[in-house]
Amino acid sequence: MSRLKLKIAKSNRINPATKQMGFAARVITNGTKDYEEICEDAAEETTFNEDEIKAAAGIFCRKVAKFLKQGYIVDLGPIGKLYPSCSSGWFKDAKDLTLDSVKPSLVYRAADDIDGAIKGASLVWAKAEDEEEEENGGETPSGGGSDTPSGGTTTGGDEPGEDRP
Repeated sequence: MSRLKLKIAKSNRINPATKQMGFAARVITNGTKDYEEICEDAAEETTFNEDEIKAAAGIFCRKVAKFLKQGYIVDLGPIGKLYPSCSSGWFKDAKDLTLDSVKPSLVYRAADDIDGAIKGASLVWAKAEDEEEEENGGETPSGGGSDTPSGGTTTGGDEPGEDRP
């Protein structure tokens, strides 16, 4: 399998802690592979047709939802695991933590192969045309960030001494 090469762009971001303007990294993708394309591609490697792949995936998803609703951690095998979770603010007194302040959520932990596909990626600075292509058809979340609490600034470009905003 080939190694992923993530195209990275510098993006203006406000640091939530300090409210200062700075930069954070964001990934420029090659677009989106939709469900139809994935099913079609998967069917090419099997004796199943595309509709059978879709039917199996639909049944699988309904069963995953069923077990999550029953409070189980769902092991998706080579895909990873889904964990029921919740979030709330922090309260000094236990009596102040009410069910109204708790929001249910779902945590996904990728399996080693999937997680490794991203963690083992090499990073390259995106070119202007990469960013233009994404604007015309990509759906990359605008997230991103830095490992530094201040939202640190990243420098460096394709060539020594070349910075990209």
